[in-house]
Amino acid sequence: MDCSRRAFLASLAGTALAAGLRGAPSPAKRPNVLFLYTDDQTFNAIHALGNADLRTPNMDRLAARGTAFLNCYNPGGWHGAICVASRTMMNTGLFLWEAMPLEKRREALGNQPLWGRVWRSGGYHTCMTGKWHVGVDPKTCFDDVRHVRPGMPKTVEAAYLRPVEGKEDPWKPYDTSLGGHWEGGEHWAKVTADDAIAFLREAPKDKPFFAYVAFNAPHDPRQAPKEYVDLYPPEKITLPQNFLPEFPGAAAAGAGKELRDERLAPTPRTPHAVRVHRAEYYALITYLDAQIGRVLDALKATGHEEDTIVALAGDNGLAVGSHGFMGKQNMFEHSMKVPLLLAGPGIPKGQVRDALVYLQDLRPTLLDLAHVPDSPKVKAFRSFAPLLDPTANRGTPFRPTIYGAYVHHQRMLRRGDLKVIWLSEGEGKPGRWLLYDLRKDPLELKDLAADPGHAKQLAELREELREEMRRVRDPLRDAPAFKAP
Repeated sequence: MDCSRRAFLASLAGTALAAGLRGAPSPAKRPNVLFLYTDDQTFNAIHALGNADLRTPNMDRLAARGTAFLNCYNPGGWHGAICVASRTMMNTGLFLWEAMPLEKRREALGNQPLWGRVWRSGGYHTCMTGKWHVGVDPKTCFDDVRHVRPGMPKTVEAAYLRPVEGKEDPWKPYDTSLGGHWEGGEHWAKVTADDAIAFLREAPKDKPFFAYVAFNAPHDPRQAPKEYVDLYPPEKITLPQNFLPEFPGAAAAGAGKELRDERLAPTPRTPHAVRVHRAEYYALITYLDAQIGRVLDALKATGHEEDTIVALAGDNGLAVGSHGFMGKQNMFEHSMKVPLLLAGPGIPKGQVRDALVYLQDLRPTLLDLAHVPDSPKVKAFRSFAPLLDPTANRGTPFRPTIYGAYVHHQRMLRRGDLKVIWLSEGEGKPGRWLLYDLRKDPLELKDLAADPGHAKQLAELREELREEMRRVRDPLRDAPAFKAP
């Protein structure tokens, strides 16, 4: 058991109920569904999930009220804006390479069974606010659309290649004149929470609701009010154990210092720069947490807490100094895994699940829990609602493997606790293979690919990756790098 899970279990020990579902709602009395979608929040960026530096009392109370999925993956992306792929998959129900062409084919995208429309056709009153980043007008999907935000707040050059040790830092996260999350006069996280609270107070009484509340936080520019920034002095921030000044071969793998996310801090990384960025990341997460707390308080005040399923998830992870990366354009756990919490009627309290799931499995899961049929076109993702029953499917993996991809530069497959990564080394080269045992090495510090004792496992995982690439119609499935060695 890794340290983050031990910390999580310890934090919930006083509140956990006996295992078992508490009576799932019948179709005659379907639950409301509140989906809290965060941006660039890595899987353990919640105090209850093992991050001792971070303060998230409201996400912690949501975890205590429900079930956390500790191995939830986004499959990757077809360009540097990983959130486009993540959110397009969530809203269309299509897997990565089926969803990719739709980004530029807006008419075809608009003809898909988009998530909001499925809820609406199932008898739900629907609302959307915040980040969308899907290439159709959300007003065609939801009954009530409030502030619609772009993929990320605008940045200024002062937000990049900083801080440089020994020089004055030009960036101040609480300087509202720099725009970004402050554009418009109110922090975007507060505006999104305000919209959600107003909707909860105004929601019709004659039908259940689905609220898609999509925060832009904690995506950069990592801005928060000064009192939140002051909670995290950089010198007191723990440097990640898998910190590297620079990842070898990052440029060939499509994640070099020219990539926007990687320009945020100077290369090579310094402990000081990483601590500063982490401090600002944590400050924004704590401010986000306060806004989520306001929404959860409103849910209770409006009498909906007991009849609403609340789901909280990130769209993709983030490195912030781990393995030499700042962004999410890599196949390491910190960048692929996201937090996933469910609470409400039918959800066991104080529980964790280790099962491998895709983030986008949440779509059919929530529909399943609400007794709303999804489109028959949606086949890539599947409901993990049975995993909420601790007596079900023991010994049978929900997903035996998880696949990941980044453009044509990187591929990944996880089977059980073993994980293989392929990294491009440039056109015409076979690429580089990495192998990790996540049970023994959850931080991916020890590459086993060159170890003769793991040669058989590496060969098996490479073959499984090739098969999965064929199954998901990966554009690299016939590339020489993936032919049998």
